[in-house]
Amino acid sequence: FVVLLLVGKMLATTSSVSSGSPGGVFTPTLLVGGSIGFVFAAGLVHAGWLPASAIGGYALVGMAAATAATTHAPLLAAVMAFELSGDYAIALPLLLATALAAAFSRRLRAQSIYTAELSDGGAEWQLTLSGRRGSVNDAC
Repeated sequence: FVVLLLVGKMLATTSSVSSGSPGGVFTPTLLVGGSIGFVFAAGLVHAGWLPASAIGGYALVGMAAATAATTHAPLLAAVMAFELSGDYAIALPLLLATALAAAFSRRLRAQSIYTAELSDGGAEWQLTLSGRRGSVNDAC
């Protein structure tokens, strides 16, 4: 059932974003990442390599990794997932998974999903702090 939900949500989100209709990507990313973590952990439980009680932790790590990959913000994703669980045992796996996911995602595409949307809409967006000029007074 979870695999069917995963595929359906990916297709629905892709078609929604591609068509330009209003709809977010943050919550679907959480669902897709959590589903991938759940399916991975369920496979390990089925093989006998993992106790069934650990599935929830794997789902949270998957959720955080997917969020870090799409937002390019690994600390945001790790802290968010840690705050959801409050489990100190998953702190290190969260940090490792989110750092690797964000690094891999940056290798594939330099922009996060949000900065890519701004660029596609014609907004000028510079990825470096040295390229940004101005101050708070300029904005007011």
